[in-house]
Amino acid sequence: MSDEDRKVWDSYARGVARTAKRKSPAAKTRRSETASVAPLPKQTKTPPPQKPAAIPEDISLERRREKALRDGSLSLDATLDLHGMVQAEAFAALADFMQRAARGGKRHLLVVTGKGKGGMGVLRRNLRDWLASLPQAKSILAIRPAAPKHGGGGAFYVLMRRK
Repeated sequence: MSDEDRKVWDSYARGVARTAKRKSPAAKTRRSETASVAPLPKQTKTPPPQKPAAIPEDISLERRREKALRDGSLSLDATLDLHGMVQAEAFAALADFMQRAARGGKRHLLVVTGKGKGGMGVLRRNLRDWLASLPQAKSILAIRPAAPKHGGGGAFYVLMRRK
C-alpha cells in the first residue's frame, strides 16, 4: 500500500467505530429448553441416477417440428414448473409428471427449471440425468431448449416417442 493509500484508509478508519460482540440468541438458551425441541425431519436426498439410459442429444427431428420448437408454436400437452423446489421435491415432481404423461399418451411436454444463478442452476443442470434415470427414459425422443415464449433458457421441451 502506498503512503497516499494508507492516509486515505486511516482517515476512513477513524470514522468507524467498533461494535460490541453479541452472542447469538441460540447461545442464550438453556440446555433444558433445547432438549424439549423436536428434531427436524430428515430431508430425502435426490437419488443419483443408476446407469442413465441414453437420451439422444443430437437426434434430428422433422424439419416442421424443429421449426415449431424454435418458434414456440408447438402445441404443448403438459407443463411442469419446478421453480422454488429443492432437488428432492423437484425430482419427485418430475418423476410423477413423467409417469402421468407417459400413461396419458402426452407427447409434447414443457419442463420449466429456471435458469438459476449464473445461468446454470442445479435443477437445470440435473434435468437430463434425472430424466435418464426414470423408467420412462426409453420413451423420450428428444430434449430441446424451450423457445423464449415458453421460458427460453430456463425451460426445456421433452418430446416423447409414439407408443
